[in-house]
Parts: sequence; C-alpha cells; structure tokens
Amino acid sequence: MATNLRIALLGGSDLVRKSRRTILESQTSFRVVFDNDAHQFEPQTLLEATFDVLIVDQRLDSISAFDFVRELHKTARFRGIHVGNILISGQFNELQLRLAAIAAGAVDFVFISDGVESLLEKVTKCAENDTDFAIREILPELHSFEVSQDHFQKTISNLDVLDENEALILKSFCELRSDSQIATAVAVPKAKVRRTLTKIQGLLMLDTRSQLLLQMYNIGALAL
Repeated sequence: MATNLRIALLGGSDLVRKSRRTILESQTSFRVVFDNDAHQFEPQTLLEATFDVLIVDQRLDSISAFDFVRELHKTARFRGIHVGNILISGQFNELQLRLAAIAAGAVDFVFISDGVESLLEKVTKCAENDTDFAIREILPELHSFEVSQDHFQKTISNLDVLDENEALILKSFCELRSDSQIATAVAVPKAKVRRTLTKIQGLLMLDTRSQLLLQMYNIGALAL
C-alpha cells in the first residue's frame, strides 16, 4: 500500500463525504487533502490540491461527473498539470456506469452498495500511476462495439508512425499483459514499454491507459 496517498473528495452530501473521510483516514497510509461539496466550485482549485486519487460524486450541481472528468483532463493538459487517478462514485453497481467512467477518463466507478472494503480496495489500487485494473476486469464481459469506418481509419492512421517494437508493445498491451511481461516478450526495458504506451495515448488524444485499452477493444485490436 502506498505511503500517504493523497485523496481528494468532491461532491455529494456532507454526511456521505464525512463518512467517506472517516473511513479513508482510518487507514494510516491515506490522507484526505481536499474536501469540497462542489457548490460554486472552480476546477483550478482542485488541480492545485495535488491529489493522487480523486473521488468525485456522480451528481454534481451544474455538470455530470463524466463531463467534469473530461473537462478536468482537458484543463490539466492545457496547463501542463498532472492529474492523479480518478474514481466516480454512485449508489448501485452497473457495468455501463463503469464503462462510462473509464471512457470519460476515470479509472473506475465506486459504488456505495458494494461496501467499505470495495472502496478501500479501489483507492489502494489507484496508488499506481498507470493503473488500469477496472477495464482489464471488465473486458471479458463485453461484446464488440460498432465503430464507424472513419473512426477506425483515423485510429489506424495515427498508429502508422509506430516502429516494429512499439507495435509489438501495443499488441502485447492489448493482450492484457503487464509491463514486465511486455518488456520480456518484446525484449525491451520496462521504461521503454511505459514511454511507448504514453506516446500512443498522445497519438490518440487519450488521458489514461484504461481509455487506450477500451478504444483498442472498440476497434477490434484485442482480437488480434
């Protein structure tokens, strides 16, 4: 477990946030550094908090949590600010909510109905910068999506710049191998794997590895 994992809480009732804060701070390695009800809220204030994990309530006053996460990533990219891992929170477990969260740029959706242990487990997994545990768990449950020819061609065209090793790294990533497994399979350092996946996210204008896996699944790359 990470030491002093910095956690930000945004949105939801005072009661829910107080309860969640109590639960999180019962763990010696967690520290809540930001707690806001999201009323009259400026995203820049959150970015200045320098969090490792953000838990944002699904229902915000003037914007959906999904749109908020997209805008947060967009603002961070524009200003060159690092964004920690994001979890969206809500009441009841639904696969489509988890997918929507991942597509928006969050790592996963946390559900009150799943209990305290699920919350702590997901926050702990978010200690890893490039964590993508949720989409790896979800993919076996999914069926192929319909993708437009234009989107498919644009994605493939953007990936044409990859050299042979980079293409092999992406293929291994789509086979759900870990960075260490990819490094061994392609015979490159683990740092090369990380740099390549970051490069590919940039080529496709994606903010997270989870989005990358989801997009490659959508265009059928995971069937390779």
